[in-house]
Amino acid sequence: MQELEQEAIEFFCRIGRAYGLKDITMKIFAILYLEPEELAMEEIAKRTGYSLASVSNAAKILGNVGIVQRRKKPKTKKVFFYVEKNLVKLNIQKLRIAQESFVSSIKVSLPPIIEKFKKKVKDDKSKKKLKILENYYKQVKNFEIILEKWRIDLEKMSQEAEKRG
Repeated sequence: MQELEQEAIEFFCRIGRAYGLKDITMKIFAILYLEPEELAMEEIAKRTGYSLASVSNAAKILGNVGIVQRRKKPKTKKVFFYVEKNLVKLNIQKLRIAQESFVSSIKVSLPPIIEKFKKKVKDDKSKKKLKILENYYKQVKNFEIILEKWRIDLEKMSQEAEKRG
């Protein structure tokens, strides 16, 4: 079993390197992905040989992109981490985070900037820069529609797969 886990960890590290991710991040992902239940941060540190701070930082990176869930159990001070095993559900989580953090923040922050400078911009170079921002905003709105469609389609797929058993 140890050999299986080691080869799986190496596999996920190779995938991660292709995307510029550090081995520590992918080792933690692999360990959590292979575990049926959540793991305490201390257990992850013990298995990887990394410090609690390093494990915490890597898990935070994975959490920020919607891959790892951080959990606290009642009556304990320990922090636990979990990775969804169902790839469809995992991607639904990632799409929600993309919508909530990326798209929502742009939709709130960018329109006031565009409006503020529409009246102030006079020279051609600044007008071109403003046009780039306006196009970026339109693209983000279109991207939001695509994300929502993907999320809905993935949720339907997940429900259908659960019905099939």
